[in-house]
Amino acid sequence: MKGLLLEMERYGRQQEVPLIRQSEISLLCHIVKQYKPKHILEIGTGIGYSTLLMLLYAAPGAIIDTIEINTERMEKAHFFISRTPYEKQIRFHTGDACSVLKTLHERWDFVFLDGPKGQYIRQLQLILPYLQKQALIVADNVRYHDMLYIDGTIPHKHRTAVQRIRTFLSYIENETLFSTVFFENGDGMTVSRYKGYHYE
Repeated sequence: MKGLLLEMERYGRQQEVPLIRQSEISLLCHIVKQYKPKHILEIGTGIGYSTLLMLLYAAPGAIIDTIEINTERMEKAHFFISRTPYEKQIRFHTGDACSVLKTLHERWDFVFLDGPKGQYIRQLQLILPYLQKQALIVADNVRYHDMLYIDGTIPHKHRTAVQRIRTFLSYIENETLFSTVFFENGDGMTVSRYKGYHYE
């Protein structure tokens, strides 16, 4: 498996496909190893790198629903994952995550958000009714290249995304619904435990 992961890293560098940073890998793997989720939702498959990492440390037989809008990347994820023992544990969904989520009615105990950052809040609101109590939500790149901390004017093309990320962070800091920890690893990562009160 290590050889395949290295091959995926090389492909990512050559094709300029963003992969989870090394500093974030250690945190994500540690969380998955400790929590041992059985039913994972991943938004932002990419080429399947983080998908495989999570399955390495999840509960035996764990299932992942993974969503990717880019058809070419999803095909590459299929190619890489078909060479592992985990292929039957992964359900691939190609398309816009918010549209795909409306067709899924699973009960997830672990969510990894790593797609378009400006969509995190909308995605979480769609996911919330289907989360198991005490589910973990891990969101990557929440510092958004440190634009969240700019005192001056945010570049116009990033303004909406930054505003939505701030809304997302404010939402997961709601202590009635979540218990959230912010980590500085990489471009920032949040880990939220869902308390399960909203739909009871």
